[in-house]
Amino acid sequence: MELKLLNSTQEILNLISDLTGKSFEFIHKPDLPTLAMVKIARENMPFHLIYYKSINPGNIDHLIAHECGHIYRMMSVPAEHRKIPASNAGNRQIAITKIEKELYELSKNIPIEKMNPLFEIWFNGIIKELTNFPVDMRIEKWIFDSYPELRKAQKITIDKQIRENVHALSQDIKKMTPVFIYDTANLMNYAFASFMESLIGKKYTTPYKRTKYPEVGSKLVKFLNDTKDEGYKQDIEIINEWSNLLGLTDWFYWTDFEDVPADYLD
Repeated sequence: MELKLLNSTQEILNLISDLTGKSFEFIHKPDLPTLAMVKIARENMPFHLIYYKSINPGNIDHLIAHECGHIYRMMSVPAEHRKIPASNAGNRQIAITKIEKELYELSKNIPIEKMNPLFEIWFNGIIKELTNFPVDMRIEKWIFDSYPELRKAQKITIDKQIRENVHALSQDIKKMTPVFIYDTANLMNYAFASFMESLIGKKYTTPYKRTKYPEVGSKLVKFLNDTKDEGYKQDIEIINEWSNLLGLTDWFYWTDFEDVPADYLD
């Protein structure tokens, strides 16, 4: 099905094509774990790939614009600064050691065969949130400031994401999640809600008011609010600041963009 896009969305696509010398392929993927995802073209790839979960006329334009924002930020810096997060067995062992007592307590109620898959979900989820949220915030401000036509679609997407993030406060989730993982995720969720509240002008932080998360979460937001946006190299610096504050420094490392296997996300 051909996507019917707003003029602003097409303008962004043209911006990225001109910057990178590569065009786009859009792939409908109903089982996608998130609303949309980008696979930035390596040197030997002819297209940037944008995967999307559903064709929703209310927010597809914003989803595409947001994924293009990731391409724009990374490809606007010299090749030596194009880094992406990765993790190995050593990083995982550090994470396990950090939460081993909590894992032991949870193992009393969760079958042992389910613990390893659950750990991977927790571990990968925290790293994804850490290494995406600061960049996502910069991208959303860029969209809001530069493309007013997309603000309606932007608000639809942000509303949905905030609702999903607030669900992570659930007591049911708390009972089945290591305390460190639960708290760290909600600290970042608060930071995202606070930033979007200021940007969109809607009260997103209300569910967090009686929690312990605003104090440290506000420090996370401050890293962005107190600095002028200087692009992808600065994104990495802010992510590293977040990881220091949250105790996640050794849970991942940075690797060259071109060193990641071409079949990633396949």
